[in-house]
Order: sequence, then structure tokens, then C-alpha cells
Amino acid sequence: MMKKIRKIGTFLIILSLCLPVSVLAEELTFGQVLDDLAKAQKELDANNKEISDKENQIIQNDKTIKSLKSQIEDMSKEVEKLQKEIADSNIEIENKKEQTKDLISYLQMSQGENIYLDYVFGGDSITDLVYRLSIVEQITEYNETMIKELGELITSNENRKVELNKRQEEYEKKIVDLNNQRNKLTSSIAQSESLSPSLKQEVESKQQIVAYYKSEGCRNRSDVIGRDCAVTSSNAVFSRPIQTGYITSFIGYRWGSLHRGLDMGSSTGRNTALYSIGKGVIKSIWKDGNGALCVNIQYKTIDGTYYTAIYAHLSRYGNIYEGMEVNNNTIIGYMGDTGYAFGVHLHLELWPCRLYEDSNCRTWSQYTSFVQSQYNKGFKGAESVINFPSRTYQTWYNR
Repeated sequence: MMKKIRKIGTFLIILSLCLPVSVLAEELTFGQVLDDLAKAQKELDANNKEISDKENQIIQNDKTIKSLKSQIEDMSKEVEKLQKEIADSNIEIENKKEQTKDLISYLQMSQGENIYLDYVFGGDSITDLVYRLSIVEQITEYNETMIKELGELITSNENRKVELNKRQEEYEKKIVDLNNQRNKLTSSIAQSESLSPSLKQEVESKQQIVAYYKSEGCRNRSDVIGRDCAVTSSNAVFSRPIQTGYITSFIGYRWGSLHRGLDMGSSTGRNTALYSIGKGVIKSIWKDGNGALCVNIQYKTIDGTYYTAIYAHLSRYGNIYEGMEVNNNTIIGYMGDTGYAFGVHLHLELWPCRLYEDSNCRTWSQYTSFVQSQYNKGFKGAESVINFPSRTYQTWYNR
């Protein structure tokens, strides 16, 4: 079954090599390097602005929530006041009703002692009697008017209570919505902040590349790297490992695991010379468990960062040995399909640690875990530090 899968995979690779290439990679200019830095800076600035905008929105939301809570508290106090007024008004209405009832009763009585009757019949003359009867009627009328007004006040207060309770519910719902929005903003900020280190690292890396090219005489945007400037090799910047080639597979997750390397092919097949991508030291030359010929080269950039490069599936080695110092003109071997490989290609891994030396890469297991964590943070190995085409099977013709 495995042989059959290998045959199918090989057939697909061969078929893909026969496909016409419609877009050719252009020579790398200093202007493209500057644009690459500007693009990375723009992404970092946009990410920082997004964080700042969301933080300001959270601050505004918190202010709104505080204001709404204050208004709810004020409305609660007003409802309590209204409730007290309603209770007092009801008591006053009952008092007025009793007083009016007594007055009417007194007006209808013809005998008996009562303060009101004493008052009415205590006049010295008919005129005084009429006057006193009029006073009783006015008091009765006044009480009835007061009862009516107090009833209207109660109705008004009840309506106001309903209005305030409804508004309180609306404000409380707004607070819930604002708190939910705040949680989403906080989560979004955390996600954006998790991208910041990798974006910042990418900008700093590209700034160093621009600075290096400037130090190598690149001035004009039209300057072609390797022809008009930066002709000499250096350990500051990596170059492509083959003169003519194309990407067949990028770094990323496949079949449940992370494919750590960048796969590339060439029309020259097994005759394709593989160059060191920069100035470094060969740390080990070995054959893996599947029979793939491999080379491990260690590099150090001008900022002091160490990188491990692994070249795999070589058909044969060049004139190299362990401990040998190499530069980007050193041929370390030739492209092949040794080991577990579907077709002739180079598998290139490039990650910022010293394999079997640094604490986070002291073992192969630690190395693979480190690579996975770097990838999850946004770093894509050779794709992040070497200028490669952005699409598969897009051919380049210089290193």
C-alpha cells in the first residue's frame, strides 16, 4: 500500500513539474525590500491602532456604564420618593373624605351638640348664621377639590413610577449589553496583543535587512540586490539555496502535524547545486532513519541571533565536512529524493535556535516543539527571512 502511495505521489510531482510556469519571479530590488519593510510596519501600526481604539472604546463603555448606574440609582431614589408621596396622598385623601363626611353629616343634623353645629348656630344674627353655613360649604368644597387633586397626583406619580421602572429596565439591559461588548473587546485585544511580538519582530528583522543593504551600497529603489549593490556575501542576510527554482510546498500543518520546512524544486533536478544560504558552520552531516541525506548548518546574524538550517533529501554531498565554515557560495550538495520523499526536491528548515545546544532545542523533541511554538506565534522559518515567491511553482532565476 505504501509503495502504491509513493508511486501516486511521485506521479503527481512529475506531473506538476511538467506544468507551464506562467509567472516568473522578478529580480529583487532595494525598492521591494523597502516596500516589504513598509508593509510589515503598516501591519504593526494597524494592529497597535486596533488595540488602542478598542481600549478607548472600553474606557468609553465603562464611563457609560458608570453613568447609567448613577441614573438608575437616582431613579430608584425618585421611585421611593414617589411611593412615599402616593402613601401620604392616600392618607390625606382618607382624612379629607372623613372630614367632608362629618361636615355633610353635621349640615344634615338638626340637633345634638357638635363643634360644627356650635359653630354654625353660634351666630348672633341671621347674617352670621348664613355666613357660618357658607364656611362649612366652602370647607366641604375645598376638601372635595383637594381629594380630586390628590387623586390626580397619585395617578401622575403611579405613571411616573411605571415610566421610571421601564427606563431602569432599559438601562440595566444596556449595562448588560455594554458588559458583553466589553468582554468581546477584551478578548479581541488579547488576540491582537498576541500578534504584536511577532509583528514587531518581523519589522525589526526587516529593518535590519534594510540597514544591511544600505551598508552594502544600496541607495536607489531600482538597485538590484546582488548586481547593483550587496554583491559580497555576509552573515547578515540569507540568500536562496538554489540558483533557479520554485516552491512546491510551504511550511504549515498537514495531515495532523506541522511540516517544518520549505520544499522547493528545480527544472535541473538532481543536478541542482544546493548552496549555503549564508555564512555559517556545518555542525553535522547525517542520514536520517528513512535514509535521507541531511546537513545541519548553524548561522549567526548581525543582531546575534543563531539559526539552525537543515537541508534534507540530498542526492549526494558536496566537498564538505563537519566543522567547515561555509558562505553563500559554498555548494553543500545536490538536490535529491533520498529518504521519505515524493520526487526530487530540497526540504529546507530554518529556525532561530542552535540544535542540540540551546536549552529550548537540546533534543530533537524540544526542537520540534520550539518550531511549532514559533510557527504558532507567526514566524514561518525560511519564508520569514529569505525572499521567496509568494506562490508555488513561481520560478526565480537568481539567488
